Amino acid sequence: MLNQKALLLLHSFNRLLSFSNKRILSMNSFSIIIRSLIILTIMLPVLFACNESKEKAGGTSSAPLLVEAMIVKPQYFESKFVINANLLPYEETELKAPVSGNVLSIFFKEGDKVSKGQPLIKIDDRIWKARLKGLKSQLSIARSDSTRNAALIDVQGVSQEAVDKTNAQIQELHAQIEELQVNISLANVTAPFTGRLGMRDFSVGAYLSQGMTITRIVQADKLKVDFEMPGRYIQNIKLGEQIQMIYHDDTLTAKVYAIDPRIDPNSRTIRIRCELPNPGEKYVPGIFASVIIPTNITQNALVVPTSAVIPALNTQTLYVYHAGKAFRKEVELGDRTNVEVQIMSGLNPGDTILLTGLMMVKDNMPVQIKEIVKGNQP
Repeated sequence: MLNQKALLLLHSFNRLLSFSNKRILSMNSFSIIIRSLIILTIMLPVLFACNESKEKAGGTSSAPLLVEAMIVKPQYFESKFVINANLLPYEETELKAPVSGNVLSIFFKEGDKVSKGQPLIKIDDRIWKARLKGLKSQLSIARSDSTRNAALIDVQGVSQEAVDKTNAQIQELHAQIEELQVNISLANVTAPFTGRLGMRDFSVGAYLSQGMTITRIVQADKLKVDFEMPGRYIQNIKLGEQIQMIYHDDTLTAKVYAIDPRIDPNSRTIRIRCELPNPGEKYVPGIFASVIIPTNITQNALVVPTSAVIPALNTQTLYVYHAGKAFRKEVELGDRTNVEVQIMSGLNPGDTILLTGLMMVKDNMPVQIKEIVKGNQP
């Protein structure tokens, strides 16, 4: 229906038309009539539209708000602490030249997998071997002299001083021979453990000074997982416990084998070490992974989607459905994950909470549930 203003405008329009038909208008009056007709042409559609929108609004104002809801049930819940961890080689060291000398032979290729005790390089030991032969000859002579002096001492054919000198000479020769044998052994460098070799920056014939780097050896068939976590979570991790890790799309399991006996007084963190099997050396030492530590495990927790909770000033609220209406409730929140939050108080098992329409719903407002969402999902 048209409202009263529209009717008045139409009535005025009819009167202007009647005056026009009588041809009694002056030029000024005719101009006024034309302007009035233009105003009527603009106003009538606006009035009709306003009247129509009011009728539509009035027809829908009493309809209940359609919402999705969820029935809250006790369930298993755990909050998690996620922290970055370094993946380190299980064993790693830089092999350095134990003695100085020219390199006679190289027995490995860069990147080779080697076993413990496998020869890697040989440093020139020929001078030490020649000296060793000479010292062994001197030792043989000294032993003969010692045996002869032992026989003569009984008949006073030799002095006790000569016997003591011979015995001292034998001990000195033994020490020199042992030193040469150690140098000869060190000149043959072997792998200290099974692992993979790195690069080398020398060739056969190069002179290596004592302490110069030969190569790096890394054991990566199993890795160390090294990370630090806040000391307040120390009760949530135990020696021998299995922990979950994520690297890209892979979920890994590592075993805790060492916990630092003290908390760092500066950072208030504690250092943890785990062992991670790495068959085929799939993961390269030096990468980062995410370690997941459960911090709060509850068997019968009331958990709701985080999107259902409405933050307010100093309070957290959600809407509970009962008897066709929505009622606002203040709740106390506990631990949370990315999609769920634990309700500590303010909610009872079996309550039906609203998941949608939260921007429009008000306390004690009529609502209609169009779908009950099964399970706790946002």
